[in-house]
Amino acid sequence: MKSYLLGLKDPSDPNNPLNTDMTTHPVCPTTGGFQEAVYDLDKARSELDRDAITAAPASLGIWRWGSLLPLRDSTNIVSLREGNSPVVKCDRLGEELGFQNIYFLDESRNPTGSFKDRGASVTVSKCKEVGVTGMVLASSGNAATSFCAYTAKAGIPFYGFMRRESSDVHKLQSLSYGQHVLVVEGDMVDGTKLAQKVADAHGYFHCTQPYNLYRAEGKKTAAYEICEALNWRAPDRVLIPTAGGTNALAFHKAFCELRALGWIDSIPAIDIVQSTNCAPIYRAWKSGEPVEYWQENTCRSVGLGHPFPSAGDRVVEIMKETGGRCWLVEDQANFEASRRLASLEGLFLQPASASPATVLAGLEGAQKKELAGQTIVCVGTGSGKNQVDGPLEELSEPPFIAATLEAFDRAMR
Repeated sequence: MKSYLLGLKDPSDPNNPLNTDMTTHPVCPTTGGFQEAVYDLDKARSELDRDAITAAPASLGIWRWGSLLPLRDSTNIVSLREGNSPVVKCDRLGEELGFQNIYFLDESRNPTGSFKDRGASVTVSKCKEVGVTGMVLASSGNAATSFCAYTAKAGIPFYGFMRRESSDVHKLQSLSYGQHVLVVEGDMVDGTKLAQKVADAHGYFHCTQPYNLYRAEGKKTAAYEICEALNWRAPDRVLIPTAGGTNALAFHKAFCELRALGWIDSIPAIDIVQSTNCAPIYRAWKSGEPVEYWQENTCRSVGLGHPFPSAGDRVVEIMKETGGRCWLVEDQANFEASRRLASLEGLFLQPASASPATVLAGLEGAQKKELAGQTIVCVGTGSGKNQVDGPLEELSEPPFIAATLEAFDRAMR
C-alpha cells in the first residue's frame, strides 16, 4: 500500500507550514487548531488505478482506500472489516413519498453497528503507528462502543465516558470488550472537557472530533463508496444526520478529493439534519451567527444531541459552499421513519439514522418538486439495535396465543 500522504495542515492558516506527521497530539503545533490530512493528489491522479481499488478484496474494508488514508505502514492497520456498506435504492419508500432516486447508505452493517467504526479503525491504527499508550473519548454511545472494540483488538487502553441516558445496549457492548467505561455526570460538553483533562494529565490521545482528524479521514471512505456504487457519479444531494458535524467535513473532503483525482465531475449539495430539541447548527445556519451552546437539550434521537459542536461553524460554511440546507425534524417523526424504513425496505436503522427519511416525508410544494427528480443519498448512520428503549415503548407487545390454528386465526382477525 503506497500512501500519498504529504502531511497535516491547519486549513484555517494557509501560511502555516505542512507538518510531516502526527506525534501523540492531533492539534496543529503552531496554531493549536484542528488539522486536515494533505495528499499529493496530482501524483495520485496519474498513478492510482481506480478499477484496481474497486476490484480489491472486500475483506480489506475501508483499507482498500489506504493510499488516500493517513497511515505510513500497513502493518499497523487495526481492522474489523468495517466499510463496504451497501448503497440501497429505496424504491418502495420513493414511490410512497414521490421521489424517483432515493438511496440509503446502510452503515448498520459495520462491526459495532454504526459509521463510527470507520473513524475508529483509522484513529486506532494511527495511534498504534506512533506509539500512543492510552486513548479517551466522551460519547453518547456509538463512538465509545466502536473505540472499545478497536482499541481492544489493538491492545491499547481506552477510557470511554458515557452519559446516564446512554442505552443499555451500548453499555453492554462496551463493557464486554473489557475496556474502561464510566458514566459521567452532565452532557456531552461536560464529558468532553473531562476527557481533555484526562488526556492532558496522563498523556492519552483524545479521540474527540474535529481535533482528531483521523476520525474524519476514516469517515470520508463512506463518500468514496457512495460514488463507487453510483458508477462514479456523485449524487445530487447527500442528507446527513448531524450532531458533532464531522461527517459533513469528511464527506465534503472526500468529494473534493475525488473531483481532484478526476473520478467524479461535481460536488453534491451537502444537507444536514438536526433534531428540533437540539439544533445549534441549524440555528447558526438560519441566523448567520456563530454556533452557540444549545441550553435545553431534550433530544430523544440518540446520536443527534450534541449541544455545542466544535465543527459547527465549518459545517455551516460547507452547506453554503455546496448549496446544501439544514433541516429540522421531530424526534417522534424519526421513530416513525425508522419503522417505515424497516417495513418498506427491510432496513432497521436507529431513529437518528432514519431522520433523512423524516425530511423527505415532510417536503411539499416547491421544495418537494425541486428534490423529487434528484439522486439523493441518505446516510443511515447506525443500527436500530443501538437504540431500543424509546422505540420499543411505542410498540405493542406481540400477542401471546395458544399453539392452535384457531388461536392464530383469532389473533389475525
